[in-house]
Amino acid sequence: MGRSFFKYIFVIVVLVLVIYTTYKIIKDDSLKENEAVDQTSKVSTIQKDLRLAIAEMDTMNPILSKNRNVQEISKIIFEPLVTLNENYKLEYCLATEVVKQDDLNYLIKLRQGVLWQDGTSFKASDVQFTIDTIKSEGVSSIYADNIRCVIGLERLDDYTLRITLSEPVPFFEYNLTFPILSETYFAGEDFVTTEKNLSPVGTGMFKIENVDTNIIKLSKNTKYWDNTKNPMVEEVIINLYSSMGEIYNAFKSGELDIVIVKINNVEDYIGTLGYNKIEYKAREYDFLAFNTMSGIYTDPAVRKAISLCIDKDGIVASFLGSGYVSSNFSLDMGNWLYTRDLTVTQNTEEAKRILEEAGWTYKNNSWIKDGQRLSLNLTVNSNNEARVRVAQAICDGWNNFGIKASVLQMDAGRYVDSLNSRNFDCILTGIEASFTPSLHTFFGEGNLANYTNQEVLELIKKTENTTDENIMYDSYRTIYDRYLEEVPYIGLYRNTDIVIYNQGLVGNISPNTFNLYHNIEKWYRQ
Repeated sequence: MGRSFFKYIFVIVVLVLVIYTTYKIIKDDSLKENEAVDQTSKVSTIQKDLRLAIAEMDTMNPILSKNRNVQEISKIIFEPLVTLNENYKLEYCLATEVVKQDDLNYLIKLRQGVLWQDGTSFKASDVQFTIDTIKSEGVSSIYADNIRCVIGLERLDDYTLRITLSEPVPFFEYNLTFPILSETYFAGEDFVTTEKNLSPVGTGMFKIENVDTNIIKLSKNTKYWDNTKNPMVEEVIINLYSSMGEIYNAFKSGELDIVIVKINNVEDYIGTLGYNKIEYKAREYDFLAFNTMSGIYTDPAVRKAISLCIDKDGIVASFLGSGYVSSNFSLDMGNWLYTRDLTVTQNTEEAKRILEEAGWTYKNNSWIKDGQRLSLNLTVNSNNEARVRVAQAICDGWNNFGIKASVLQMDAGRYVDSLNSRNFDCILTGIEASFTPSLHTFFGEGNLANYTNQEVLELIKKTENTTDENIMYDSYRTIYDRYLEEVPYIGLYRNTDIVIYNQGLVGNISPNTFNLYHNIEKWYRQ
């Protein structure tokens, strides 16, 4: 037997080993896949329902309801033209396209093939009916402000509309997040008083199946248009209670799966065991605004030094407590365009360096330049006790650093006048942060700080007239750079919301202030 024979045997052995190894890998992968399937199928404890709650129920009509629980749950029954994801990024829903034709006109293309939960077809007439109803006399809706500037709506065909505004609205598309209702369902009815408000139809993943005194039962909408979202649960049971206290007791007893909490010391009511807790940033944002056109506050170096003397975390811990977190900008509640960390922490050494480089001298516990002492009045609404305490703490910190600072308390009327006329050195105020990424309030024309930067103005206009994400990212990062350099505002803190959920609830629980039920189609309980 020659060398070629052994070579032949060697090749055969190698081939056998390769084939065996390949077979083993494929078999193992197959076993793993089957095991995963088997594990899912063997979870006999999976429950096919979710248990939610409403306290102080008013109506299930989402246009009319003022109840926060109803508004949260309505997200899984009714749908808007556009919606927002976990990062407040706009996504199309009943609309497939929103085109800004000019500053006042928007063309909206609607999704075809969508059925209402009663089997009728969704069309442009439903959108017109919803907008007309929200704007009509006798209807008080939380969505009225969304369409305040809508003065015209033209139906071009069954799936195309043109909306006309009375004035430009930055990022108007984000206002189209109100729920759409069926014109056919409400035809001939008094919208406010009709009994049909007990169980209106929507286009969402779940529909109202039954309503009685204590329970509203939702079932999976088998006509749902989005085939990528097939809920794992078949039913949603909404338990009705007379108070939040009853809800807490029910949750503690294991009767509910998930609850949004209105109190910060929830542990005092339900203990600390048996549930998970998510605290997330909400919309109430407080900040300081300088009058950047006034005296020494025209100097960015002065404003930056002043900002570095504030201990935000200390103020939150000492004067606000749980339910608040320090905050640096209106969009830092999780917005997708908050692309840079704008945190400014207390650093008195850096503040000292900045002032000295700007020509200020520290003498006798004061900062002096050209014979002028660095001082300011911090204006605050005297009726807001929490803000008064915060203002005093901030001024104490400034005084300790050598900045002569006083709290200027004004009654509500004088405070508003001062705010509107920009008659202040520095003012403590706040807003309910918008769901839109608009920065117009802070940097646009006529902004609160009298702040003017032509580059920033041009970038804002650019972001309001593009859907190109790269342009928006780059523009916002440049705006943030100017914000940090010139400090027209100082972010302070914002409130937080809390969601508690039973440990038996499985899924990606990722609430924000727009929607508590992101990814609900993947939730189940066991």
